Amino acid sequence: MSHAPTRPAGLKPLRVLIIEDTDDDLQLLLLALRRAGYAPDHACVHSAAGLARALEQRPWDIVLSDYALPDFSGLQALAQVQAHDPDLPFILISGNIGEEVAVAAMRAGAHDYLIKGNLTRLGAAIDRELREAVVRQERRRADRELREAKQRLQALSNRMLEIQENERRHLARELHDEIGQALTAVKLNLQALERRVSDAAARRLAQEVTGLVGAVLDQVRALSLDLRPPQLDDLGLVPALHWLIRRSAGGAPPAVLLHADQQPRRLPAPIETACYRLAQEALANAMRHARASRVDIEVVDHGDSLKLSIRDDGRGFNFPAALARAASGKSMGLLGMRERVSLAGGQLAINSRPGGGTEVCATFPLAAPAQDAAEGPRP
Repeated sequence: MSHAPTRPAGLKPLRVLIIEDTDDDLQLLLLALRRAGYAPDHACVHSAAGLARALEQRPWDIVLSDYALPDFSGLQALAQVQAHDPDLPFILISGNIGEEVAVAAMRAGAHDYLIKGNLTRLGAAIDRELREAVVRQERRRADRELREAKQRLQALSNRMLEIQENERRHLARELHDEIGQALTAVKLNLQALERRVSDAAARRLAQEVTGLVGAVLDQVRALSLDLRPPQLDDLGLVPALHWLIRRSAGGAPPAVLLHADQQPRRLPAPIETACYRLAQEALANAMRHARASRVDIEVVDHGDSLKLSIRDDGRGFNFPAALARAASGKSMGLLGMRERVSLAGGQLAINSRPGGGTEVCATFPLAAPAQDAAEGPRP
């Protein structure tokens, strides 16, 4: 049943949902609410179905519930209210149910417990719970806005990385196809000019210019490959890592070994790119700073996940101190690796200590490979 009486002057309006099966107890509760300074706009229910209808019909400020009803209970009502609105205040009002039961109800999420025969602190309890409900709602709203802001930031970071890789791909092709071809033509023409020039001084000058053009052509090709190796797009992660190792090592220490499936499947492009950039960064660190004699790169496809690890036997570093420097903005390498892996849906773990080498390990969830699926090169 529902009742919205004319509000006497000076009483505060209160939309209160009451779970009670005895009319005398209901009237005593309404009287106690008025004595506490409230004008109750109330509905009374005594079953799960009635509670569900009342919760859906209109918003409520608070729920006051008896503990024991013939076909219902206060704990069942509490669970139902929490499922509908976890911030809605819920106060148990019942006879003497025992301290243990009252404590269990509070642990289950009830906000307060009052004895039916002593409602003197009902008004204070309602005032407190209404204030705390506002605090909970504001906290929940702030948490929701923070999650939404993080999601927007993640989407923006993903988009920036995508744009960055697209620009790298575009510049690499421009350097290779346009500038590289133009420089190749210039070099061929200079070589042809060398053969036709009879003056020795002019021929030496042409040879010198040809050498300079050849050096620039080599630099353009190297820059194109550093920006975005074609193997990554055309062949996939493992061939790109083989190329990276050959290019990085050049016969000088450290020795770099790749452990991977000889016939790997193609992976989602964001994961392949993240793995390649992570290996590129970790390998560069091992070669420039770690003084390592050996680096092992391992790619393991578990079917539902991919694991990439880069281990070196170098001098290592103080990882907690490095992480603190990165958090303060003094070093972006660790944060950059972690962010790239995270944006591709993976998790990054780094283990290092002075004199103990370094291991960088990333794990990415994967869709299970389809049976008898064959993937060709990507466009």
